[in-house]
Amino acid sequence: MKIKIYGSRGSMAFSDKTHTQYGGNSSCTVLDIDGHIVVLDCGSGLFKFYMDNTERFKSAFKLDILLSHLHLDHIIGFSMFPPVLSPDSDIRIFTRSRNDNSLVSQVFEPFKPPNWPVNIADVTKAKMIEIIDEKPFALGDGITVTPFFTELHNQTSVFRIDAEKSVVYLSDYEIQENMDKHEKLIAFCQNSDLVILDTCFMSEDYPSRRGWGHSTIEDGKALARASGCKKMVFSHISPMYADMVLADVQEGLDDSRFQIAFDGMEMEI
Repeated sequence: MKIKIYGSRGSMAFSDKTHTQYGGNSSCTVLDIDGHIVVLDCGSGLFKFYMDNTERFKSAFKLDILLSHLHLDHIIGFSMFPPVLSPDSDIRIFTRSRNDNSLVSQVFEPFKPPNWPVNIADVTKAKMIEIIDEKPFALGDGITVTPFFTELHNQTSVFRIDAEKSVVYLSDYEIQENMDKHEKLIAFCQNSDLVILDTCFMSEDYPSRRGWGHSTIEDGKALARASGCKKMVFSHISPMYADMVLADVQEGLDDSRFQIAFDGMEMEI
């Protein structure tokens, strides 16, 4: 399984000379599972994914998208992703429903006049699939997705993708309390090959943002110890932290299985 992080920031995209090493695109991670492409969230990093694969998108193609929730930093990439409009596409978008509107109108709600020149919901060719409960479902032969609904706000889902290897994607997830309060989360991550965890704020900045739906690196370390995951990547990091800050944090990490995400980061498990 190959993993590439196209967007490692949370809350908003940001571009500046102080953010070149770690990047400034918002949440988008792509899994390549023996040629089966799975996209985790569609932040601004989705456009870079498109630009890297323009030749592939000129002909018929297939990919699956798992949306954790519908905050703008997780869906803004749809605004510049022509494949979602292509009649040659075979795109499936999986997410939870938040209200009585159709799922397609919920996902593309920001992208219509007067906020956007085209109503994407009216022209998209993507197939919308509602995640109703926490039961595992198959994306294809040998690929199983297990959703886990968070108990906080946003009706967020986190995902565990199991194929030959396992990846757990925890975006906008707030651990908040001691690990002994999170038996279900620990079991969800148990012995996984990779956990990608939202660590938007550093510990010193977290108290004033408690309840916002984000964890810290210290939370991640505790989860890794409790679950026995083999590798953990800290992502969805606020753009308030420049390269210099993140490089210092990375240098101070005391375990080789921990790494701070950056745009363009590639892994194979």
